[in-house]
Amino acid sequence: MLPYHRDRRIIEEAGDMLSPLPGLADIEAEQRSESVTKAAQEKEVRRTEKWKRMAKIITKGVDGKGEQFAVEDIATVKRGKEGEQGHFKIQGMDIEFDTKNPKLIERTWKGIPDCWRASAWYSFLSASAKEANCKITEEQLFAAFHRLQDTSSSDDVQIDLDVPRTINKHIMFRRRYRGGQRLLFRVLHALSLYFPETGYVQGMAALAASLLCYYDEERCFVMLVRLWQYRGLERMYEPGFAGLMIALQDLEKNWLDGKPVAKKLVSYVTRQRFCLVPHANAAVQCELGIDPTAYGTRWYLTLFNLSIPFPAQLRVWDVFMLLGGSQPSRGLSSGKEKEKEPELTFPGLELIHAASAALIDAHKDAIIGSDFENAMKALTSTQRVDDVEQFMKVVRAEWNTHRRKRRI
Repeated sequence: MLPYHRDRRIIEEAGDMLSPLPGLADIEAEQRSESVTKAAQEKEVRRTEKWKRMAKIITKGVDGKGEQFAVEDIATVKRGKEGEQGHFKIQGMDIEFDTKNPKLIERTWKGIPDCWRASAWYSFLSASAKEANCKITEEQLFAAFHRLQDTSSSDDVQIDLDVPRTINKHIMFRRRYRGGQRLLFRVLHALSLYFPETGYVQGMAALAASLLCYYDEERCFVMLVRLWQYRGLERMYEPGFAGLMIALQDLEKNWLDGKPVAKKLVSYVTRQRFCLVPHANAAVQCELGIDPTAYGTRWYLTLFNLSIPFPAQLRVWDVFMLLGGSQPSRGLSSGKEKEKEPELTFPGLELIHAASAALIDAHKDAIIGSDFENAMKALTSTQRVDDVEQFMKVVRAEWNTHRRKRRI
């Protein structure tokens, strides 16, 4: 089967990834759950070994001349340029992955083993920073994090109000002013000062809380800074949310347009455009007029946190950390060049667009045959993604389909 037809079939069967309604669970599937769990554990062990073989342990430190080094073979530092035994200081070790390796990309689509997830995400964003010739080192970001703790932020009151509301059922974030809540406050406080033009916005708490499940506070801060700079979040969170609006317009125009479900969801702006045509009024009377901001704002600002089950969120993040990418917003073209841009697009969010399109594909039958209230309920409630593997197949099919369209 040709890739185009395979992807099209996967998208058409997207509804299979949703779990059944409560009370309609398959009894036979429950009886098989024990054997399925055992098989999944064995598969995870095999996948873990594969990722172990792809990992490279990098030793970091300072040599006798005071120059920093990061090498895979520490013996090269010990020998020196002329084979002499030199003095050096090891500062730590990191794990790196070759982000251009096709095998790594394929395995990332299949899901990163949880024991390797923190190292892989960190390596992916570090690689993006190197490709962008970032002059700010990891150590400088660590120092900035601790320095900013001594500076007050105008957003501290709002952060203090939002911290206990963020996934407070998680054992790490239950206790007020302790444990995870304290770490979350410190990270958000530093982030609001590091990006003063943006400050603090509520969606940031969900991102930071998810990262704190895998990193200490220092590395969590580094991850957020790099997400802002190299994954487009700085532009999406900019004051006035102009970037978010562009992202949602990009979703509607370049990802959903042409689908039957898109015609049913046609937004108010699109309806107004059609209504300018005298003979088009009757054609849009049955449409719902649901704008992407109604359901997409939460998906995009939190990168699907609490919008889909946590295992599904992690799988989306796996691929987004690797394949997402954009230039920092400060490096955008001048205003005159922006005016000449023929269409509104948001490079770097293709994976988020693909995941959003996949969720809408899953609800297409319900949306096409429902009224406004039921359609809104389906899109804004927590998505019941039962089959994560099927969900990721639909995401990848949407991603592949969009890439083929761009090449045409």
